[in-house]
Amino acid sequence: YLFFPEYFFISSDLFFFSIVFADFFIMNLILWVKGSSAAIPFGTLVAILAMWFGISVPLTFVGAYFGFKEKPIEHPVRTNQIPRQIPEQSFFTKPLPGIIMGGILPFGCIFIQLFFILNSI
Repeated sequence: YLFFPEYFFISSDLFFFSIVFADFFIMNLILWVKGSSAAIPFGTLVAILAMWFGISVPLTFVGAYFGFKEKPIEHPVRTNQIPRQIPEQSFFTKPLPGIIMGGILPFGCIFIQLFFILNSI
């Protein structure tokens, strides 16, 4: 029943938080076993679960209820059945420049700054 569109809100609400909480709980369990002071108390984890079940889950149901009650969006224009030609991509919209500008450039900048900071220690 989770694969019907009207039930996606249940799977999205339960699935994402369950994975994040399970990962957090397992990492915290390792800290408990090691006796670390960085471990979060069990009461705090129960409080987080209570907030999730008391705030997030009900708001998801309320939002889904009002969202499904609304009528579907009608687009104000008609679409043309004849496809148009897509123009050639410019240099900056190709993958390699995007990778360089979006990943390598900021990483290099941070790496150089951290290199000088850690060398000065």
